[in-house]
Amino acid sequence: MKVENKINVRVRLVIIHDRKVLVQYRQKGDFYHYIGGHLEYGETVKAACTRETKEECGDQVNFDLQKILYIRDFIIPDENEHSLELFILGSIDKTDNLEGLRDPEHSDGSVWLTWLDIDNLPDNLLPKSLSPKLLKDFNSGFPKEGEYIGEIE
Repeated sequence: MKVENKINVRVRLVIIHDRKVLVQYRQKGDFYHYIGGHLEYGETVKAACTRETKEECGDQVNFDLQKILYIRDFIIPDENEHSLELFILGSIDKTDNLEGLRDPEHSDGSVWLTWLDIDNLPDNLLPKSLSPKLLKDFNSGFPKEGEYIGEIE
């Protein structure tokens, strides 16, 4: 049986409001991750950011793309996983009532939105090694754009 090799593209949204970062928490596995998902065939990066925001924050929430911060390789050969992740800085027009909002794609209620203090990001925010860089770059006004950060855990 031939295994199809393909590269997926994912958008990861970096939304910061009042020194807090919007992320999803996954109860199964006990970890946090930036909201976002796969880029669909024929979809622009901007359209994917808009769609993912609406899927995870609600139809009434709009995303304003500011810039691509980081580009990361995400490769797990044993799982036939090869993705390119774009960490995209942006803002949303509605920040109230997002805390604890359950992800409708997980009917068991095990995934929800939460705001994390950017000055005290937990060790279980994935990817782990991005947190110190994000804080440093945030404090300096995100001076770079489209920085290749390679393959990190």
